[in-house]
Amino acid sequence: MLNKIIHSALLRHHFWRHADFDELSEVYVAMLFRSLALGLIGIFVPVYLLKLGYGLPGLAIFFMCFFFARSLTDILGAFSVARIGPKHTMLVSYVFQIVAALLFLTLPENNWPLALPAVIWGASNSLFFIAFHVDFSKIKHTENGGKELGFVNIMEKTGGMIGPALGGILATIFGAQYIFLIAIGLLLVGLIPLFKTAEPVKTKQKLHFKKLDLKPMKRDLISYVFFAIENNLTLVTWPAFLTLFVFKDNVYATIGGLASLGVMASIAAAFVAGKLVDTHKGGQLLKFATIGNAIVYLFRPFVRGIPAVLAVNIVDEALRVSYRIPYAKGWYDAADDHPGQRIVYISTIESLSSFAKAMVWVELFIIMNYVTDYQLLVIAFFIGGVASLLINTQRFKALQ
Repeated sequence: MLNKIIHSALLRHHFWRHADFDELSEVYVAMLFRSLALGLIGIFVPVYLLKLGYGLPGLAIFFMCFFFARSLTDILGAFSVARIGPKHTMLVSYVFQIVAALLFLTLPENNWPLALPAVIWGASNSLFFIAFHVDFSKIKHTENGGKELGFVNIMEKTGGMIGPALGGILATIFGAQYIFLIAIGLLLVGLIPLFKTAEPVKTKQKLHFKKLDLKPMKRDLISYVFFAIENNLTLVTWPAFLTLFVFKDNVYATIGGLASLGVMASIAAAFVAGKLVDTHKGGQLLKFATIGNAIVYLFRPFVRGIPAVLAVNIVDEALRVSYRIPYAKGWYDAADDHPGQRIVYISTIESLSSFAKAMVWVELFIIMNYVTDYQLLVIAFFIGGVASLLINTQRFKALQ
């Protein structure tokens, strides 16, 4: 049934590619279940840690460990993809994700060092995203890539829409720990569709990082660093700001519900963005959306109350998906320009961007010794806004 729906929406004018669609549909369904599972817990990790009393210093330490770990496991993920393929690497990533969820679940009772769930969660993210990027960049179709990326985002956002609302309700009624149990179950279900077809890349490959020429990809790397920093800062600092300075009661349910309503706007935007990218307007869309996103950061410190938070969430989600789809199109097409080095190209950029994100958290950790929590988050919003503008340093050929 799902295959028919996706086929009708995405490929009705491309009947000769019906065989290829099976691989794409696996990615769509896997992304849906993973985003649903992580939608239950992802937005609430900052809230959860703050509610447990770790404060912003604990949050900074957690993400420092998370991204320093990722800067290493991004490279290990490349070797895993080369050895066993992206789908089997995703399977390993789910095992790590389940272990991380169990550590979060038992954190209040066992008082684990924050570095432990941070490192394991970081490893799971590295393995998944290196595998996903390699998989999708390999099976996508260049002439229809915008629409395909749009549908990936729709699957991701659909799970991201249901997850926070459901997670917020469950956390409010039963306790935040229980959302990690449900997330584990959904992750296991998400594994099922991945193994209906063979691996899309050759396995048991040998990687040659020294052969990758960094000079031609300098702009790719610089731009991706800012892209990654901006995405991380908004996902962490916005829920933290709402927890500390906006909502005092029913925090999980309120933040989750408002996040889900905001995601609805991104689903509509994904359809439009996908079509614009395929009509060679991705570069213009990227520039408009990143500038708009930077402006949204200016309003965040002054937001109070449900209507204002909802307005920011709606505008932010629409703008975010509007720049992510063209950016992903440009990046995936750039990976095609490195034949035989696709895995190395993707993992190198991911690893260096993870290190850059870790250093941002180091800087914030140092700064928080001299400013209030509110001032720190305002500084983080400023960094996010600047990073959004600097995404435009990209020079991807697909977006010219």
